[in-house]
Amino acid sequence: MRFKPDDEVYVKKLLLFAGLPGVGKSTISKEVRKKTGAKIVDLDDFKKTEVDPTLVTKEIDPPELRWSYYQKALEYVFGLFDQGVSTVIMDEVFHLQSLRFQLESLCAEQSVEVLWVEVRCPYPTVKDRLQSMSREGHILSTEEALRMNRMFEEIFETFSAHDPNHIVISNENDANMDTLVENILQRS
Repeated sequence: MRFKPDDEVYVKKLLLFAGLPGVGKSTISKEVRKKTGAKIVDLDDFKKTEVDPTLVTKEIDPPELRWSYYQKALEYVFGLFDQGVSTVIMDEVFHLQSLRFQLESLCAEQSVEVLWVEVRCPYPTVKDRLQSMSREGHILSTEEALRMNRMFEEIFETFSAHDPNHIVISNENDANMDTLVENILQRS
């Protein structure tokens, strides 16, 4: 959706899809884009310029490095809002509360509404899905994504249960994509 920044109805929204690698953040993001016309900003594009490729596949990049590409991505997002884009989607693990808080603070300074969409999916389902699909265009191979899923699971800091800007989407085997998207749109 596009609006001119001076329109009365112009609201800047950033949908931040969070969750472990392989849970379906990108897939659900694309479905939301189809229904809304939102612009997707791929954080992997920023990560590729900031992070040594061998680090990406073997270990979790340190918070200060992660924050550097989050900031660059946000600068790009704010530029899109200045051009009249009203809704932007980003998906990433977003595993650290401190970085989530910093993202929200920067967005608040720019009068950007934030909705955290935490996507969850049990590991056996993630494994089955990843092994049955092509990973073309992803920064991680199937094996790397499965390994990183386990690594991030150990350190993923939970969202506050009382955060009004946070919803949980369960992307299990029997999840209906239209229903998942509708649940997100009702909150955004």
